[in-house]
Amino acid sequence: MLADNGHVESQVFVAWMLSQGVGCEKDESRAVAYYERAAAHGHPLGCFYFGRWLTSADEHERAYRFYALGAEQEHLPSMFRVGHSLAHGKGVSLDLTRSYEMLKDAALHGHAFALRELGLQDLRGKRGVAWLPIGVLEVLAAVCWGFMVSMVNDDSDLLIS
Repeated sequence: MLADNGHVESQVFVAWMLSQGVGCEKDESRAVAYYERAAAHGHPLGCFYFGRWLTSADEHERAYRFYALGAEQEHLPSMFRVGHSLAHGKGVSLDLTRSYEMLKDAALHGHAFALRELGLQDLRGKRGVAWLPIGVLEVLAAVCWGFMVSMVNDDSDLLIS
């Protein structure tokens, strides 16, 4: 099989099939192993999904490193995760300035959850009270944008968090 012979795209695809039980029996541990192999090669989807698994296992510091690898390749869900981690101090020191920059970049490229996170930060007053009304608009825009994207493609990277 290509995935076992080191073909990174195949590793990601096999991992997804195993995680969803598509064409095979669902097997989370094997899926994670394939995502980890793809992540070790720097594949942005492998980095993202392996990072999500690490996050679910409360290994936030290690997860952040993989999200950052995906974000370096402008993978929008990874960029969101880096911004979210920086905003909440998950696996990395709290850094609202860097968080805002990463989330803003992902939001400007259409990532709905990045826009929502910016809005939530503004509603919490993280950038000052003058941003509270902007936060309301950002959250509303994120909901509307997310709904519109989901009508076209509910598997879009713009909706993966």
